[in-house]
Amino acid sequence: MPRIGKIKKGSTPYVCRSGRKGLKMKSDAKTGSLLKEKKLIKGHCNVFPEGSQETAAAAYEIKNSRTVVFSSATGGSGCSFIVNTISAYFAKKKNINVLLLDMQAGKKDSRTVFNISGDLIRDQGDITCDFSEIDAAILKKLVINLESSLNIILPSLKFEKTNIQEISRIDKLLDVLSNYYDLVLIDLPFYHYFNIQQSFADRIDKFVFVSQADYISVINLENFISNFDCESSCLKLELLVNKFNLKTVISPARIMNTLRFPVKTFIPYDRDIEYLYLSRGPFAVFDYSLRTVNAIRDFADTMYEEIYI
Repeated sequence: MPRIGKIKKGSTPYVCRSGRKGLKMKSDAKTGSLLKEKKLIKGHCNVFPEGSQETAAAAYEIKNSRTVVFSSATGGSGCSFIVNTISAYFAKKKNINVLLLDMQAGKKDSRTVFNISGDLIRDQGDITCDFSEIDAAILKKLVINLESSLNIILPSLKFEKTNIQEISRIDKLLDVLSNYYDLVLIDLPFYHYFNIQQSFADRIDKFVFVSQADYISVINLENFISNFDCESSCLKLELLVNKFNLKTVISPARIMNTLRFPVKTFIPYDRDIEYLYLSRGPFAVFDYSLRTVNAIRDFADTMYEEIYI
């Protein structure tokens, strides 16, 4: 795989098909940038217009960039499902450019559900420079354009490169991304909170902790919250209970009594939605008006109002 900033001469342009039929993404053989065949989307300016990478920030000025972090204390809670679907919803329904920053190193979840594949796909493991040196030229090679106004930066699949995802480096990367995207949504593993810094916490507009409704998941979340000691961040904390209608769950009253923190959102599990998500991708979920979809949509709309209005 070519490194960031180094493109092998004579490389065959990469073509990736998204989950929605008819939309293609291809790589410019000269620059290695991932661009849609359709350069402009109605209502949105292409973040990196072809031939003007040195003035990309001026081409699309971001005045009020926002950042939301999604995490879970227990595996299998559906955190990636939540952040992937909400990212797709914002890109499809809101007039903003959205970046999904997947920090789940070693996992192929986002590659699978967004149907991204190919030998020339770049990810965070290909960043060889210091994160503070990342500019528009590097982002053009790293960011993948999906449907509507959704963009994604993939995690490294190689375990030996996971050290690249330290909080201090993520903080530097967010400095760059805030210049180009209205909204950055981060799928962040919980172990990053062991080394969280106040400077990182201060720049986040909202922390969303996702949990299932079984007893083990709830007490793990309670411990997670009790160790979340960044003072200013408690006001930004949002709890979301997923799959609350399964047989192994405990009651909402017991959940809130255990957590000693308000839970505003309960999202039910729906097998049909899960199959739709896995087979057709996150965008297809919002073609239907079912209980689970409506709960995700309501949560996204409320969060949008809280961070922008």
